[in-house]
This record gives sequence, structure tokens and C-alpha cells, in this order.
Amino acid sequence: MPTNLMNFVALVLIASAFSTVLAEEPLFPNADFETGTLAGWTVEGEAFKVQPTKGDNPAARNRETSNHQGEYWIGGYENYTGNEGKPGATRGDKFTGTLTSPEFTITKPYITFLIGGGNLPGQQGVKLLCAGKEIELASGVDSETMVKQSFDVSQYLGETVRLVIFDDAKGGWGHINVDAFTATDEAVPDVSKAFAFIDGISTTAYPDTGYDQPLRPQFHFSSRENWLNDPNGMVFDGEEYHLFFQHNPKGTSWGNMTWGHATSLDMVHWTQQSHALLPYRIDRRAGTIFSGTAIVDHNNCLGKQIGDTKTICAFFTFASKPKFYQAMAYSTDCGATWNYWNEGRAVVPNQGFDSGERDPKVFWHQESQKWVLVLWVQHNPGRVRFFTSENLTDWEFASDLMRDWAFECMDLVFLPMDGNPNDMKCVIYDASFDYEIGTFDGRTFHSETEPQKMSRGNFYAAQTFNNAPDKRIVQIGWMRGGPNSAQAYGLPFNQQMSFPCELSLRTTTKGPRLLCWPIKEVESLTTRTHVMENVVLAGNTNALSDIAGLDLVDLTVEFEPGTASQVAFDLPGVWVRYDAKDHVVTHSGINNEGELQEKYWTIDKLPPRDGVVQLRILVDRLSVEVFAFDGEVFGSHYINPKHGPATHSIHAIGGEAKIRRLELRELNSAW
Repeated sequence: MPTNLMNFVALVLIASAFSTVLAEEPLFPNADFETGTLAGWTVEGEAFKVQPTKGDNPAARNRETSNHQGEYWIGGYENYTGNEGKPGATRGDKFTGTLTSPEFTITKPYITFLIGGGNLPGQQGVKLLCAGKEIELASGVDSETMVKQSFDVSQYLGETVRLVIFDDAKGGWGHINVDAFTATDEAVPDVSKAFAFIDGISTTAYPDTGYDQPLRPQFHFSSRENWLNDPNGMVFDGEEYHLFFQHNPKGTSWGNMTWGHATSLDMVHWTQQSHALLPYRIDRRAGTIFSGTAIVDHNNCLGKQIGDTKTICAFFTFASKPKFYQAMAYSTDCGATWNYWNEGRAVVPNQGFDSGERDPKVFWHQESQKWVLVLWVQHNPGRVRFFTSENLTDWEFASDLMRDWAFECMDLVFLPMDGNPNDMKCVIYDASFDYEIGTFDGRTFHSETEPQKMSRGNFYAAQTFNNAPDKRIVQIGWMRGGPNSAQAYGLPFNQQMSFPCELSLRTTTKGPRLLCWPIKEVESLTTRTHVMENVVLAGNTNALSDIAGLDLVDLTVEFEPGTASQVAFDLPGVWVRYDAKDHVVTHSGINNEGELQEKYWTIDKLPPRDGVVQLRILVDRLSVEVFAFDGEVFGSHYINPKHGPATHSIHAIGGEAKIRRLELRELNSAW
């Protein structure tokens, strides 16, 4: 068990022990709401009309536990009373109002109670009305889990007072949870500021769930169960590749952001490990783990290395109200366990531009001998901020890059132009894969190109592996969107990653351009290879007529459209068409509701070059990825395999076309 968690558990045990010996006495009748009503309390406004609530309703909707006492408690977000509604039902945060206690006399020096909900002092919480004064006692802790707190009221002994539970907030976390108001002789230890993982989220990564479902992607990574989005912390530790990812361990929709974890020897065959970074609470703030980077601390700058095993440091966004900040955790055992630096507090505080500043990219800059952190901090106009550090914990401002296109999940990599190691360039890009090419001097990015757009379709929030061998720059993106796989197909997961691609730079007639091409390791999955050359597609000619039983496909083809209006690729689960008139590639796509679209844009503005079009098409159970001209542009898209063509075919429509060369690899499952 991590030291921080052990300390928190110890504090909770101490607090529990105190609770037993404190001789807690209810402040007044129904101070614990166990009548199941608001008897004795005065309600104003709408916030507390549907109260008290019964049972652990947050847990019923896969949130953290409420930690309530007895059966009934006040939960401003809840819409279940035991008689009305159903467990886990909610009302939202829009209601405001007060709940005022009956008068009572202070007979002991401390008032002790449970409190949770939003941490919005002045807007919601509990206050004491005494001798014409209002004394605010507490607000929530940005968690549904209530914690026990005590407040010194010894100066008011013998006074007649009231308590007011108030809620004037309407936005996120705009509700308050309370329970069990008591009078005590001693104070309980304040555990609300201690580091603690959010209750109800474990590190277990579904060991009993396999990858054998008929519609499970077979060479694109997906979590064994539940929701997946952005790739995080991609790093090579010297022996294995680590893919961390945004993950909801409690459901197939977005929420409870945690870093899932998988490892691989070749970026194709993945083994899902225990979850790495879990949502936590610190200093009365609860938050989840948003995207970020992992690095190998090769010089032991952090000073945590044990033996010869290099420390892995993970930089992430602590997504907590009112403002996000950047934090760091480190592992001394190759990612098996993690310690949170300074108990998960900020290594880079919020810069004041946007409450949601996020997604730190960290890398070692050899020339300046410093670590660099790249952070998106502002939208409209877009602002990307650079920091430098020598020890990974103290970060100094270096420069700002102002770009309208820049929005979240920034990445920055170095690549040789046309393979020339003496002509290194820097590429910076964002979540939507807008990019610029230039140079970076350790503090400032200097652009040499206009912004370019790389990907199409469902591709988003891509990241590259830090510390990759042979100086390769390999990228994986999240395939955002599409239908919920669990709802549409009865699968135990939702969302998948794109297939890993290697990045390179090439000089073109339009200037320097970034290329993105599937990694060569995909060849390890090949079961059969079919090669064709100089095949004329005319009439009823089908280039795949002698190939049966296609399932997983890696197809590379160079063809002349000739007089054909379209060149058609009818592959497992998807139609792909090249339109010779409009110079576009389309496919039979699927929208977020799972509805089939016969013509879905894949790649546009794709005229032949010297009369030839070059494509590479990867087909998996739920997706198609199409790359054009060595990867100058590509599209990653979801498909509905239930609507695929009955016959697999490559043929021409409305005229003749010619295949110069075709190589079709049938692939095996990576699982």
C-alpha cells in the first residue's frame, strides 16, 4: 500500500476511534435525519425539498460512496427518498435554498458532523446563527463522500443557536451533502485535507474478461472493459512500451477519469495491467486524472531511483474545481506501483488563463540539458506555454506560443527532414492534429511553415512514445466518437485506439510535410499475402474473386483511375470508394447513433499523381483506417460490421481502371 494511502487510512482509523469515545450527542431531535423526514427543520427554496435521501445513492450510480450514517442523510443532488424516485436518481445542481434547524443550546465545545458535496465556500455549506451573527463552519470537499469534521464553538457555550445548511450555487458541484450533527467534548482529526483515493475505484483491470468477442477489435487496442479515451504517458522504459490511457473503470461512458495501463514488447501485442493513477482528494479538493506524459528519468533528476531501475515519472492534469493544475507521480518499479509527488499537489499551478488548463507534454531537451513541459493554457486565442526544469519538480516559465488552432493535448517531437539526421526539425501539434514544422531552442518554438491539417474522421488526442528506441517517433491516437460499443453490439467496452503509426518528414512540392504510416510491426500478424500487378478492372472484373474468407485486412494498392468514375473496394464490414471526378475517398460509415451512412467522407482533395493514386487500408472489426500517398493524409473511422458488403471485391464502376500493384495481407488477431 502506498505511504500516502497508509497515512490516510491511519487518520481515518484515528477519527473512527475518536468518534467512539467522544460521547457524541445529537444537537437536537432529528439532527441525524433518521426519522426519514425534515421534522423540526425549516425549508426555504427548492434545494432541499426532496430530502432526506435514503441509502448510498452515489454508489448506486457508480460514483464514490456517500459515507452516510444510518439510513437517511441530506444530499442536494439526490432524487430518491426511499418512497419516491429510485436509488441513484439525481436532481442536478440548479436548485438553491436553505434548510434551517430548530433552536438548540450549545452544551459542548465542539459541533461535529459529516459534510461532502461541492467545495464552494460562501456559496454553499453549513453556518451557525448565534447572537445575530452568521459563522460559516464548512463547505464540501468536491466529493460525494462525506468526511467528519469538528468546529470549536466553546466561546458560545450556553448560547441558543441555529444551524443553516445553505446552497446558493448552480454550477458544477453546486450541491451540499450533510449528516449527523452532534455535540462532542473533543474534535475529530481533520482528514479532509489528507491525501485519499476516491472511494470505489480499484486498480483491478478485469482479469476474467478476454478479447474473444466476435466484434472485438483484433489489432487495435481496446480496454478489456469499460470506457477508453486519450492515450496518456506513452513511454518506452528500455524493455517494454507503456500505453496509459484515459479510462472509466466503472462504466462504458465517460467519467471517473483514471489512467488505465497496458504494456507491449512491439506496440502490437498488448497486455492490460492494473490501473495506474486513480482519482484522489487532497486539501479538500477531489479530482480525476486527465491526460499527460510519462518520461524515463534517465539522469535520476528526481532522486528517487532504486538500484539500476530507472524511475518513470508521469505528469498529468489534476482535474479539480475550481481550477485544474498539473501534478506528478513516479514509479520506481517500471510502472507497477505509483507514488504521488507532494501528495498530488501542483508541480505547475494553474496559470490563470483557463480553469481547464491541461495535458502536460514533458520531454528531455539534450542541447539545453533541461526538461521541457508544454502545456495548453488558453482557448480563443490559443496559448501554449513552455516551461523548463532541471529537477522535474521546479518549473520555470520559458515562452508562450500563440496559435488560434491550438487546443489541448499538445505534443512536440523532433524528426529528420527526408531522413537526414543533420537537418532535424521540430513538429508541434494538438488534439485535432493541426501541426506546424519549425525549430525549438529549448525555450521557444520557431515556426517555418503555415499550419497544416493531418488526420480526418475519428482520430483525436494522439501522443507519441517518449524514449523510443532507434529514435523512432511512433504515435497512437484515440478513435473518438462512433456508437457506444456496449450498447450497439453488447460488448464489454467502449472506444478504441488507432493503430500505431510512425511519423516522418518529407519535402513535397507544397513544402515540408508530416507523414504518418502504420508501423512495420503489423507484419507480425500476417497469415497470408496476396500480390497482384497490372490488373485491368473492367466490366465484371473482381480482383478479389479468388480470395475467400477475408476478415482482418492490410491492403496497399497503387491504381490508375483511368476512365472509371469510381474504384470500389468492398472489404469486410465496409465499402471504400475512390471518386475519380471529385478526387475523394469515401466509405460506408456510421454515426454516433450507430446509423449507417452510405457515403461518409474519408479523405478529400486527393487527385492522382502522374495518373496514379496510392492508398493503404486497414480493416478491423469496428474500424477502417485509410492512408494516402505514404501517409501525407489519413482518416480513421468507425464502421458497422453488420452492414458490410456480402461479397468482397475490388472493381471499377462506370469505366476501366488499372491496378499497378496490390498487396493484401490477411492478418491474425493480436490477442
